[in-house]
Amino acid sequence: MTNTTVQMAAADAAVREYCRAVLRRNLADEEARQARICELEEAGHRFISGGQTSSGDDAVQTWAITDWRTGDLIVHGAGGIEAYDATAARLDPDGKWLHIDTVDESGAPVEFPGIPASLADFLQDWLGAAPDEDVASFVGWSVEEVARHREEA
Repeated sequence: MTNTTVQMAAADAAVREYCRAVLRRNLADEEARQARICELEEAGHRFISGGQTSSGDDAVQTWAITDWRTGDLIVHGAGGIEAYDATAARLDPDGKWLHIDTVDESGAPVEFPGIPASLADFLQDWLGAAPDEDVASFVGWSVEEVARHREEA
């Protein structure tokens, strides 16, 4: 006869450890991303954010460019992507602006023996959406530790 209590305890431990591994990977990815941002800034680049501010259904397409570090508005305008690109090229003739969304230092996905891919996908979604308190309770970490592993700059 199979002891399902032992099997369930092992599965429970595997799921919790998988969640911890994903959190550790997220922190490592964010640290690598921040290091890359600093490296590019030291090389003279400025990070911007922004883009389209109107809905696609609006008669006039509007956009904005902001400084990613400060949140300060650099420029805004209308006219769609062509106007956005022309304005960005005019204001950044040396090509030193980089959109923050282009910095991705994601490592390899966490693979964990015994965790099916569909369950891994669900757990990653849950880890991205659940409150820090719920995640902390599940993985056995403090709320502060979970928050630090989920934080993005």
